[in-house]
Amino acid sequence: MVGAMGTRRLSINVVPREKWSLKSLFHSQFDSPTIEKKYNLNYLRKIYPSSHRLLVVILISHALINSIEIFSYKSISEKSNIIKLILLGLSIFFNILSLIIINRLKNRILSNIISFICLCPLAVLSCLYPSECHIYILIILIYTLANFSLLLSILISIVITVLIAALTLKSRMCLLLLLISNIIGIYLSRLLDITIRSAFNQLCKNVNVRGALLTEHTLISKMIDSLMPHKYAKVIMEDFDVFRERVQNVNLSCKGEDDLQMTTFRPLHIERMENVSILFADIVGFTHMSSNKTASQLVSLLSDLYGRFDDLCVQMSCEKIATLGDCYYCVSGCPEPRDDHAKSCVLMGLAMINAIEEFDEDNNEQVDMRVGVHSGSVNCGIVGTRKFKFDIFSNDVTLANKMESTGKPGFVHITEATHTLLKKDEFKFEEGPLYTLPSQVSIKTYFIGKRHLTHRITRKPPSMTLATAAAVAVASGVSLSVPLNETNDIPNQAESAPVTSPLLEEVTQARRATICEEQTPEGLENNENVENFNEKIIENEEKELVMAFNLLTLKYKDNRLEKAFSTHVGPHELLIVEVIISILSLLFIYIYFPKKSSTSIIMGIIIGIKLILSLILIRFHRPFLDVWILRHFIAAFYLLSPLIIILIQYPNYYNMTQPVFILFISTYLILGASLSHLIKILIAILSISIYLPLICLQKGITTPSVMDISVCILIALIVLYGISRQVEVARRSQYHVVHKSSEQSSEIEKERERADWLLRNILPEHVIEPLRLRGGSYSRNHPCVGVLFASLINFHVMYEEQYEGGKFYARILNEFYGDIEELFLEPRFAKIEKIKTIGATFMAASGLQTDVDDQNPYQSVIDLVEFALAFQSTMHRFNEALLNFAFELRMGLNFGPVTAGVIGTTKLFYDIWGDTVNVASRMDSTGEKGCIQVPEHVPIALKDKYKFDLRGEIDVKGKSRMTTYFLIPN
Repeated sequence: MVGAMGTRRLSINVVPREKWSLKSLFHSQFDSPTIEKKYNLNYLRKIYPSSHRLLVVILISHALINSIEIFSYKSISEKSNIIKLILLGLSIFFNILSLIIINRLKNRILSNIISFICLCPLAVLSCLYPSECHIYILIILIYTLANFSLLLSILISIVITVLIAALTLKSRMCLLLLLISNIIGIYLSRLLDITIRSAFNQLCKNVNVRGALLTEHTLISKMIDSLMPHKYAKVIMEDFDVFRERVQNVNLSCKGEDDLQMTTFRPLHIERMENVSILFADIVGFTHMSSNKTASQLVSLLSDLYGRFDDLCVQMSCEKIATLGDCYYCVSGCPEPRDDHAKSCVLMGLAMINAIEEFDEDNNEQVDMRVGVHSGSVNCGIVGTRKFKFDIFSNDVTLANKMESTGKPGFVHITEATHTLLKKDEFKFEEGPLYTLPSQVSIKTYFIGKRHLTHRITRKPPSMTLATAAAVAVASGVSLSVPLNETNDIPNQAESAPVTSPLLEEVTQARRATICEEQTPEGLENNENVENFNEKIIENEEKELVMAFNLLTLKYKDNRLEKAFSTHVGPHELLIVEVIISILSLLFIYIYFPKKSSTSIIMGIIIGIKLILSLILIRFHRPFLDVWILRHFIAAFYLLSPLIIILIQYPNYYNMTQPVFILFISTYLILGASLSHLIKILIAILSISIYLPLICLQKGITTPSVMDISVCILIALIVLYGISRQVEVARRSQYHVVHKSSEQSSEIEKERERADWLLRNILPEHVIEPLRLRGGSYSRNHPCVGVLFASLINFHVMYEEQYEGGKFYARILNEFYGDIEELFLEPRFAKIEKIKTIGATFMAASGLQTDVDDQNPYQSVIDLVEFALAFQSTMHRFNEALLNFAFELRMGLNFGPVTAGVIGTTKLFYDIWGDTVNVASRMDSTGEKGCIQVPEHVPIALKDKYKFDLRGEIDVKGKSRMTTYFLIPN
């Protein structure tokens, strides 16, 4: 009774509450006809057969036990016994016959007819012999196992009650007991129906949760694949919790709550691969081509050319790494090993030379390709904790770059290491100049000339909007000598044609598919497909949620789940319902018996105790009900209270106690839905062991009378076991489904959190919502943005591969970047964005998240200057923490107008471009160790905030001579 199971409130985040809720307590149908139809189909296929089989077992047991009693202790020749045997025989026949056809039913009405036919013999027997207690068993079966609707169950029970009242006047006091049976029967009918429907409702919710979870997994996989090779996906996502915990620890440390020293290394996903080939390709004639082009023309040409290279990269089984300036580089044999990696890279290089010829023909240009290839080892993987990017680095990568820079147009320049891996009859080799390594060792090099093809190998990519074309070029890392932020060249987003990004569309669809209260679950809107949906999806979900339990005790085989269930208590509102039913039953039993003062006193005490306990449980239900022993002790008191009245009345009215005791065993003890059915059986056996000996010791009682009572008690015990077991199975099934649903909901929330975390490591947070609203396109002009480049100028000097193949230095760089990126967690740097890292160079920008503040237009630049100073301080602390390491830092800073944008159809990339960015890069490359170099207009704008030291005029590529300054730290 305590903590009876009821409907759990539906999660408003998963399933529409209105469309899934029950219309009312007495009309238990889902609001959606489609859902109701699906439920009925599932009910007839899964629930009804098992429930009906239990009903058949009870009815056949009833018939067999009564038949054995008649044959053993009664005269078969008596007319009444003959009628009983005929009815009992019909009961056995109808029930066995029903077992043959129940699995073929597809109509709820037919199932009701079959159940009615099976109960008919018992109903006739109850009407003919109302004093033999068949009626109490019949009524409880009608409400629980007959699978009738509540209204039909009440109608049948009323008809039977009226017939009994009409056939015999002696049993009118028994109408009180029938009233108790009906009240408890109605409650149990609702309890079973609501529990079963709630479990089915939760099952349907699980289908939606699983679907949403699959969408999240697919989306996450595509996002990660857009950033890195698939093999790194799993380990990156496994480190999500590590990153989150570290962020939390940093926040605690910043707040001063804990002087935390995080000495553990961050996750490092660097892999050493020994047999790979690296390709670098440079556009020869790029400067000349760009000198006479507008920005729009140049970026369109670059997007055309790099689009062709990307297609070739896929065809030649190469992994594109990046484009830097007018240089394109890729790798073969990494991250997935390939035996023909050298051949793939050389074919890629030759194809690029042919592709640029086709590009010249299509666009009337005169550019060429210079390609370098080297085979060796690389360290590949992910460095940093924000804006992840797959990259490769090693001395062999540097050597491949040197092969490109020392090569000649129209040829692939390869090292001796690559030459030995190629078949001599597949390519024509021409000896090249010796190349001297830093170790003063000379190696041979070779040239492979371009192929003369009779067919095209590339096609011109489809036209793009100007903003997209510009973004493609910038995402490739092209350093442009002309500004791209004039309003004539790069229109704002509102003026640009929308650019579709399938990956962003999937992001939007996944968020729109987040199931909420006002949405109908996908797959349930089409009524015609409901049977197909039920058969496939629901059946698969049921297979996933198969409940493993002990057939005897019904305990879960999962000890953790069983422990949680044993402490589970349903809504205390249902506790109140059961308490009211218990008190009403006790009152009716009291009225049923003749009145005695002692009985009234005891009755008053029992009801008083019940009321006091009820008030305590209502006010403090959790402390009492969470304790297993206390909960069962209270429940046992509630369940055994009618037995006290029976035993008090027994000495004077033992004949009147028999129907009450049968009612007590078969019906009343089923209350207490949170109790195990075995405990109820134990209480029943204890009660029988007290009551039955009193009957046997009663003076003047005959053996047939004892057998009649014993048979009734035995059947009542069977009914109690069957129905209590059915209620517990329903409760456990519902709890199991709810528990699994909770786990899945928790998992999907974690997946969504991971997806958002990953999305924010692809794109800045302020860009995500506009992307969703605009269908996957974003570009915007910013009038005042600060741009910072910071380079560890001695990292390449320190880097060496004798120890762990260079992984040690990769870890050091990863830790350094991680320390820098933790600065973004500070509130004062919240509006600064990491743009990317290029080897040992870190790029960041400010002023991209908000519009310019008219009162303080340079606030974003000031924030970036403060970040640059914190960058230097972080590097000094890093050098102090690591022995034998002394990074040297060079920084360049600039501010001005830039254009920001997101490009990509399958790969998303956010970047900024414009003359402001180019100058900031030059401030870094031409700067000095330990200094922050800025152009002339920066000191003018920030003269009231910072001090600057004049450096003088220096040569800057693309700008002739510029006057620059060094920032003086405060």
